[in-house]
Amino acid sequence: NHASLENDHRRRRPGAGAGAGAEPQTSGNSLLAIKIKEEPLSEDEPMDTWLGRRAANGIHSDESSRDSVDERLAARSQGDQAKQVSAELRAFIFGTLRKHYVLSLSELKRLFNLHLASLPPGHILFSGISDRMLQEIVLDCGCKQILVPFPPQTTASADEQKIFALWEAGDAFDQHRQILLEIFSKNYRVRRNVIQSKLCQDVGDNLCKPDVDKVLKDCCASHGGMWYLKGTLPS
Repeated sequence: NHASLENDHRRRRPGAGAGAGAEPQTSGNSLLAIKIKEEPLSEDEPMDTWLGRRAANGIHSDESSRDSVDERLAARSQGDQAKQVSAELRAFIFGTLRKHYVLSLSELKRLFNLHLASLPPGHILFSGISDRMLQEIVLDCGCKQILVPFPPQTTASADEQKIFALWEAGDAFDQHRQILLEIFSKNYRVRRNVIQSKLCQDVGDNLCKPDVDKVLKDCCASHGGMWYLKGTLPS
């Protein structure tokens, strides 16, 4: 009995024997590990929910970034297209006025429609050109609107009363044409001798008849002994 009690006592002593003492410690660690695993990370926010929200936020961020890039590319593409339309329209208007010098908005639109008819399908100018855009480009090309004082009884439409002239063509007759245009900003129709007298006064006595003829041909049309700016001659 004494030997049996001693053996029991020895087994119960902590750290008595490697094999005997290792079992209680291993058992204690297992219990501790189980308790740790059973504790939740957070009472308010379980792990699955937290990870799910992070993943959702990540996907949303990627989509927003992609949308933002697409919007910037679309805006850049529209900007490039607008510049190309403006350049094409500018080339047409300057070339047309370089040839005619003076045009009503009505005549300019007619010539532009003829120009469109000569272009291949799908050309960028078919994107739609408004009257306002056409007029803005005209003025931006170095042209000026001449406010011709039409008579009250005129039958000319609003587009026919909007007269545009190339103010500077870059040749030796720019000054002559500008003097002539100033005359028609105050007069609906003028006699040739009035035009010639004003040109001589401002340009000099060395003005010759061919010079006057050229300026009149560039900008005017005659009817009944009177001269009118192109596009203003009564029908």
